[in-house]
Amino acid sequence: MTLYESFEQCAKRNPQKTAMVFYGGKITFGRLLSLVNRAAKGLSRYVKRDDVVTLCVPNSPSAAIAFYAVNKLGGIANLVHPLIKRDSLIACMQKVNSRLLIAYDQFDGKNDMPCKTLVSDSSFFMSLFARLYYRRAFAKKIGGWDKSLTFEKLFACDELDSFTAPSYAAVYLPSGGTTGEPKVIMHSDRVFNELCDHIDFFLADSPDKYQSMYSVLPIFHGFGLCMNLHMCMTKGITSVLTLKFSARSMAKAIQKNRINILTGVPTMFNKLLACKEFLRADLSSIKDCFVGGDSAPDELINRFNEALAKGGSKAKLHVGYGLTETVTVCAVTTARYERDGSAGYPLPGTKFCITDGQKMLPAGEVGELCIQSPLLMLGYYGTDETPIRELCGQPWLFTGDVCYLDEDGYLFFKQRAKNMIKVSGVPVFPSEIEGVVTKIAGVKNAAAIGVPDAVRGEAVKLFVESDGRVAEAELEAKIKAACAQKLLTYAQPQAIEFCTLPLNAIGKVDRKKLR
Repeated sequence: MTLYESFEQCAKRNPQKTAMVFYGGKITFGRLLSLVNRAAKGLSRYVKRDDVVTLCVPNSPSAAIAFYAVNKLGGIANLVHPLIKRDSLIACMQKVNSRLLIAYDQFDGKNDMPCKTLVSDSSFFMSLFARLYYRRAFAKKIGGWDKSLTFEKLFACDELDSFTAPSYAAVYLPSGGTTGEPKVIMHSDRVFNELCDHIDFFLADSPDKYQSMYSVLPIFHGFGLCMNLHMCMTKGITSVLTLKFSARSMAKAIQKNRINILTGVPTMFNKLLACKEFLRADLSSIKDCFVGGDSAPDELINRFNEALAKGGSKAKLHVGYGLTETVTVCAVTTARYERDGSAGYPLPGTKFCITDGQKMLPAGEVGELCIQSPLLMLGYYGTDETPIRELCGQPWLFTGDVCYLDEDGYLFFKQRAKNMIKVSGVPVFPSEIEGVVTKIAGVKNAAAIGVPDAVRGEAVKLFVESDGRVAEAELEAKIKAACAQKLLTYAQPQAIEFCTLPLNAIGKVDRKKLR
């Protein structure tokens, strides 16, 4: 079954139910299906089976419509960050031979691309007041394109009745890959549908008890695309969309729309905890919360759980483990599967093992995590390189991540292998250092990296983002004392720098910018 077919079935079962809420505007599943069919008819003049269409758009109803319309035509949706620079976007499109670009109206290069470009009017589905505000606030950024090339003009077309399944891949997603090199990961329709069919595994309550999800994770990210968009659109859950994360706006939306599910990255949850509107909000509608994309400190989880309880919610903030090679999450803690310190329990059909590279290791021993799963990628675009290798006579995806499993199969994450520091030959895991430091009052966030050292090969350098409550000199002394007490000598930071930590497109600390 294609992504479009799965969405179509849900829309036909729930034609009058609200599918999306977008800055005061509402769209039913029935109307959304009609718009997808109309957009597909309009796009059919540009897109044939297996043609690549690049979607450079933030979360919006139009982004979802374009995604499913491309899939209905048998095309391949190539997802990229809407704030990508023009030259990088051109290189990305050339790499995958993209025939068409659907661009964000605030994208700087929308009027100067060497290919057919349709521009999406982000305000199209907003309420009247929100639309007027958007057009006035961003007038300089959104003006100047040929309005005859507006994507939303396709909605005036007739509906396309037939659909075409792609012959191989349906979605291209960007990823650093397990080697750390830029990759384009190819996925089929099947893996998205199968992951969404595990909804019972994720949720604390019966799926029919869920009405709405706040969808802030971007669609160019596997979790945002699959769990925030496709799961809602195939399970009849209202998706409350936002172009950009705002803690205040999210707090208001939770109450107004009685949000049941929150997903996000650690930085998002930290910002919510600093937001008075959130801390005072009625959170009783929230049933499940999931944090991913980066390691979440215990302090953050505990503080957020306290905020949920204070707001009247029985939910807990759960963590997960995943990579784009498996679409997104392939292990998660839930209300039924929870263990302190664990990164999650494997999803149904997914198997984990730990290896030293030659053999499988027993429970409790640290090594590289390998995965077998029906959710595995088709491969990396344009290369035969693959992280899938044989181990003990079977194919496994070698993740490059250092982990261990307990006797019950729960996963415990130690470190991305490429981030591991070797001090005098001794492996040092930045996550352990950061786990100690982020528990210190006054520390907002921290990141440890390895820097060259003439004697030890590498030494630990620690970057700390303060919350401003404690003077830096005093905070540095506390950090050194805590590290001396709780870490091996090899893991002691040799240098501490206070700064605002740089973040990448999905809110993770961008370690490549730390030196």
